[in-house]
Amino acid sequence: MPSPSLTTAPRRHALDWVVPIGILLAVMVVLAPVPAALLDILLAANLTLSVLALLGAIAARTPLELSIFPTFLLGSTLVRLVLNVATTRLVLSRAAVDGADAAGEVVKAFGQFVAANDLIVGAVIFAIIAVIQFVVITAGSTRTSEVAARFTLDGLPGRQMAIDAEVQAGALTREEARAARLEVQRHADFFAAMDGASRFVRGEAIAGVIITAVNIVGGLAIGVVQHGMPLRRAVDVYSRLTIGDGLVSAVPALFVSVATGLLVSRSSQAVDLPRELGRQFFSRAHVLVITAGFLVALSLTGLPRVPLLAMAATLGVGAILLTRQHNASVASPAGASSGESARSPTIPVDEPIVVELGAGLLPLLTGPDAALIAAVRQMRSEIGADLGMVVPQVAFRDNLSLPPRGYQVTVAGDPAADGVLPEGRRLALPRAGEPLSLDGPEGVEPGGQRRGVWVGQALAETARKRGASVLDETACIRQALESSIRRHADKLLSREAVARLLESLRATQPALVEQSTGDGLPLARIHRALQLLVREGVPIRPLSEVLEVLADHAGSDATPAQLAEAVRRERAATICRRGRDAEGRLVVVRVATPALDTLLSDRPRDAARIIAQVRRAVAPRIERGAPAVVVVPAHGRSQARDRLCRQLPMLQVLSDEEATGEDSMVVFVTVGEEEALRAA
Repeated sequence: MPSPSLTTAPRRHALDWVVPIGILLAVMVVLAPVPAALLDILLAANLTLSVLALLGAIAARTPLELSIFPTFLLGSTLVRLVLNVATTRLVLSRAAVDGADAAGEVVKAFGQFVAANDLIVGAVIFAIIAVIQFVVITAGSTRTSEVAARFTLDGLPGRQMAIDAEVQAGALTREEARAARLEVQRHADFFAAMDGASRFVRGEAIAGVIITAVNIVGGLAIGVVQHGMPLRRAVDVYSRLTIGDGLVSAVPALFVSVATGLLVSRSSQAVDLPRELGRQFFSRAHVLVITAGFLVALSLTGLPRVPLLAMAATLGVGAILLTRQHNASVASPAGASSGESARSPTIPVDEPIVVELGAGLLPLLTGPDAALIAAVRQMRSEIGADLGMVVPQVAFRDNLSLPPRGYQVTVAGDPAADGVLPEGRRLALPRAGEPLSLDGPEGVEPGGQRRGVWVGQALAETARKRGASVLDETACIRQALESSIRRHADKLLSREAVARLLESLRATQPALVEQSTGDGLPLARIHRALQLLVREGVPIRPLSEVLEVLADHAGSDATPAQLAEAVRRERAATICRRGRDAEGRLVVVRVATPALDTLLSDRPRDAARIIAQVRRAVAPRIERGAPAVVVVPAHGRSQARDRLCRQLPMLQVLSDEEATGEDSMVVFVTVGEEEALRAA
């Protein structure tokens, strides 16, 4: 008979015993008296833990680096309440005999040193700490936890969908997506737990005040009634010990409350708090200069001059150092890459997207914020998630041949956008249909046709209050770059990128990829069909659905254009939805069949007349920043789009089949009615 297999129990770490032993000790402290010497050690340990929590919250780069903090809040609250019970027992039972030494040296020190050996001072300090903790920090932390938990949980589906879109676009691998989903779930769990755990801190603040009041009343009753102490001496002994007890609990509780507030108010991005504080508050020299001037002015009003002038001098020196550092960074912008290349290499390489900047715009790459690099990185992610493709990295270069505040965008080797940004001004673009009566040079929306006004900083806020969109220099370059990328998205979707997308899809749907990429539908034809789709802003995600349509319509004689039109018919609702204006209407210019025939004819003069009519019809929509949509008969949609968009690149050209069933469609102009009459 075989002997039963023996299973070896996993070895336990020494720290595995800390929590259960700590809970048992807490129960013992409540049930049994604790010697004053041991209580001193426990109170010192409590203070140490609270300081560690505060410093840990400051040092943590993200809230999830202290993901155990909600549980720690419960444990630390329990410890402080248990220690309150222990000190209360010693104060009430031993104060009449041992006097100030009844509850140990720590409580005595807090009652004498922290409270300046004065009962009134101690009571006031305790009251101030209680008010700060309960009214200010705890209330704010509780509210912040509620809002953070609600927004985190509400945004959970959107974040999960964004990760799925990144996977479909090939921007994330399966392992990276799994890690990202886990990170999102951990964020939701953390803030949900903090929402409940912050109630412990709030409840403890209330309990501390109540316990202090009960201790004073109970101590006076015991001292006067049971031990026959004079009322004045009873008040002095019991009140001093009670205040010391309250302070020794309130100070660690205050530290933990501040740590809670720091964690729940942090963003989810990994940042170093001390460095970010320095960067955001002390990185602008003009702010330091203005503050120094204000302090100098205050020193002339009769306030103490030495401290004010000392602080003003410190800020002035800081402003000088910042100015020198900034000038040095502008002089050598090579360190501005931060994820996007910032200098032209000595050996030419294939750079699909290049942004060239004049010398006056280089601080956007090298300043403390590197605002343009961060904006472009976010824009690439947004476009990739929207279209379902991976947008290549953007190369930044300095070009001294440009105007000092000029820029130029090149996509696939061809100039796509350029402009000059007036110094100290921002572009105010009016809301659709509303005039913007502001003084300043006229400007045109980057990548669009909407007209605006270049305004200074003072008028920028006025423009915002009137409902205008105000673009700073970073936003202008970002918008010009985004428009260029979207217009030339087909040039950026390489065959290699399509192959990577298919390989990513093969991991989850191998049968679909095998069927689609067989002899009937080679990679070259899939690539060209996808290029035609993204060129017009049609998303190719989920890629599995697009691939199914391509496979269904694949044949030996199916051209990429026919395959793309088949996908458009399947995506008609999505395409129409992208053409709606802010009011949810699909406002279109209809091109009648005779006008379409004229447009596609080999008579250039007649075709130019139709294009001019379309231009006049859509001009008001373009100037207002609204979508410019043209509907043509289905048989000539792709050819009509090619001819119209050569001169009107912002047009969206739909077929009447795609717009059929669109309840929100409004036809405000029909081009070609006279052509029909002429034909008749």
